[in-house]
Amino acid sequence: MIVPMHKFSFLVFHQDYHDFLDNVRNIGVVHLIEKQEDVSDEVREQYDLIKEVQSVVKKLSKRDVGGKVAGRAAEGKNAFEEVSSLYDQLEEKYQQLTLLQKEISHVRPWGDFSRETLKKLSEEGLAVRFYSVPASRFSDEWYAQYPIETIGHHAGQVYFVLVQKGDEEPAIDAEEVRPPERPLSELMHYQKELKKDLQAINKELDNHAVKSLEAIKNYGYQVKESVDFKKAVENTDKQAEDKVMLLEGWVPDEKKETLLAYLEKNNILYMAQKAREKDQAPILLRNKKFARQFEMLGDLYSLPKYNELDLTPFFAPFYMLFFGFCLGDAGYGILMGVTALLLKKKARKELKKIMGLVFYLGVSTFMFGIVSGVFFGIPLFETGLPVYKDLAAGFEQQGTDINMLLFYLSLILGGIQIIFGLVLKAINETKQFGWKHAVGTAGWILLLTGSIALYGISHLADIPLADLNPALYSVLGVSGVMILLLNNLNRNILMNFGLGLWNTYNMVTGILGDLLSYIRLFALGISSAILGFVFNSLAVEMSGSIPVLNILIMTVILVIGHGINLFMSGLGAFVHPMRLTFVEFYKNAGFTGGGKQYNPFKKIT
Repeated sequence: MIVPMHKFSFLVFHQDYHDFLDNVRNIGVVHLIEKQEDVSDEVREQYDLIKEVQSVVKKLSKRDVGGKVAGRAAEGKNAFEEVSSLYDQLEEKYQQLTLLQKEISHVRPWGDFSRETLKKLSEEGLAVRFYSVPASRFSDEWYAQYPIETIGHHAGQVYFVLVQKGDEEPAIDAEEVRPPERPLSELMHYQKELKKDLQAINKELDNHAVKSLEAIKNYGYQVKESVDFKKAVENTDKQAEDKVMLLEGWVPDEKKETLLAYLEKNNILYMAQKAREKDQAPILLRNKKFARQFEMLGDLYSLPKYNELDLTPFFAPFYMLFFGFCLGDAGYGILMGVTALLLKKKARKELKKIMGLVFYLGVSTFMFGIVSGVFFGIPLFETGLPVYKDLAAGFEQQGTDINMLLFYLSLILGGIQIIFGLVLKAINETKQFGWKHAVGTAGWILLLTGSIALYGISHLADIPLADLNPALYSVLGVSGVMILLLNNLNRNILMNFGLGLWNTYNMVTGILGDLLSYIRLFALGISSAILGFVFNSLAVEMSGSIPVLNILIMTVILVIGHGINLFMSGLGAFVHPMRLTFVEFYKNAGFTGGGKQYNPFKKIT
């Protein structure tokens, strides 16, 4: 659910304003209303600085420093500036090393040479020309024709030099190359020095990662607090010749008592009113334990508008079921559930929610694995186990199997979610625009549920469908009037009829396409089971017959194979139900989104 908001307007004497902002920040419940479309250059520079600090913190956090503690630790700003400078030096040294290694690669075939000797030869009018040629094309006759000397062989090439006087072009079928500027020994010396410098810089960075990381984080928080304070000042309206400061912000109902106590105690003049539907109030979600685990998935798409329904508790059960349907292996479900429970105890606070989500998804995977009869790729319906043996025999008598039932189940679940989405759409329209706007959606709900109900009665009660024609015509008539003529009671009938025809075309084609999209649940579940079965077969066939060794080989293949399958199928099981949620379900529920996250003005250090 979306937590109700109150809009507060504060009127404060200018001399007391900074103290007031400090106190409001300490209370930390007011989401300030930003009245300026753009920020000042000073604030923009501070934002750039925050990004730089975050980048440095991220780099330092990734360093594998173990338990080493050495050197000194600078504080806050100094630590950040030192580490930034060190990373600049590190990048520069790596660039130099890359260029040097390219030069070494060019010079290596020529080995060491004396620049002084080349200089003396040049002074005597002798030119030294450098050549390379594939070994297959090198001719020994060149030794007799020209004063050449072979320097070496490298990667199928022959490298040689020719000493000549004058500018006559030698008749040699070889490629002349650029003479090396420095000998190999000099380049290797520079490379060694560069690597020493890199090692020293990395050692300093390791020391900072141990002793200065928290100080740099706190410096980033201080900058963030500073820029938030500047933004608060910039978004203040000055009244009464700049003597009175007007500040506005949003406060959740559940958090306003502390603020009210401060305002009353300090005689701060304020006005408070409930957020209206047209107000762009920030969004704070407050769901129960189960739905709360799925809020992070909804955030990937968009937060609802303030006057919309929060769809999180409504899509959460479906997403959980769909994930289990797609992965559908009881063994994988047990593995996910146990792993999530173990990691949740040791995980950081921000990861605990993810582990809670993984646990629920593991439970669903286990449940669907039991239903579909798959355990680490083993098809349980073919094992002869008591329950599965009887079920398989019953399916065979009815001319079907578990896969056909799962196919129909995917369509049934899709139909249920589509109709449920339409119900939520009707509620959403009523909530936002009034019940007169939701008549058309209610007509579609009546048409779909009524038709399905009549078909079910005919099939289950063995009543000919023709005998139910009066009821069917009644459903078609009432729903048709609602869809085509009364879809929006705020418009005239002719406009409703035209728009009703257009909406009917969109609904018929859309619902059919949406329903077929849910077949992916069945397809992904089948592919996961098949991949697991293939890896099991490979493990048995490739393990050989040598005792002990065959068990070891089988174990390695099973672990790697099922690890790959769990990753690939798990990724598909994560993405495709999300696609069904954000496209099919959100569309049928009339979700528009675009809400802004509640972000209170508060201290973070």
